[in-house]
Amino acid sequence: MQIDNPEKSNKRTQARTEKTRQKLLSAATELFAYRGYEGVTIRDIEKSADVHRGLATYHFDDKESLWRAVVDAKFGNMRERIDQRLEILKDLSPQEQLATIVRFYVRYSAQHPETSALVSQEATGDSWRVHYLVDNHIKPACDAMEALTGQILGLSKQGFVHWYYILISACSTIFYFAPECRLLFGTDPKNEDVVEKHAELLVEMLVRNAPDFD
Repeated sequence: MQIDNPEKSNKRTQARTEKTRQKLLSAATELFAYRGYEGVTIRDIEKSADVHRGLATYHFDDKESLWRAVVDAKFGNMRERIDQRLEILKDLSPQEQLATIVRFYVRYSAQHPETSALVSQEATGDSWRVHYLVDNHIKPACDAMEALTGQILGLSKQGFVHWYYILISACSTIFYFAPECRLLFGTDPKNEDVVEKHAELLVEMLVRNAPDFD
């Protein structure tokens, strides 16, 4: 009789645990993004993830902790991708640095519309969730962007408010509203050529030919 190697058995257990955890995160991301926090139950998430009852609370304690884990994972992934580009940005002119960041946000929004959907679900109310998003993820990135646009475009704080919300809306809406876009125009906004065209249009509008926002 072959005795299982304890180390291999432990690795298999860890792999199964991580697989279950990722299934729960993926299911929770979609549900929180498109149904909202209040419209989702722990059982909804377990059913969507196709896992046994009780595993969501086993891995994440409660719904609040799971929501935080979803947000941290999505924005952590975005932050990691931005960090990968920082060395390249150092070799670019200030204007091209900003243009590259705008292109990044467009491409990321096309690939991950659920991130914009998560924020949209929370941004209209004054809940603990919007405070968590702003304090831990949105404000640090926003402050860095404000400093860069001030340096390159000469925007004041009030001018940046307008610039920022134009950027955020324009980056995400076409992809978030993809079904409508297909019905209205017969165009798939996630087509690579459409994404690149959208990115270049925003670079022209917000970087190279930015109007006076003050």
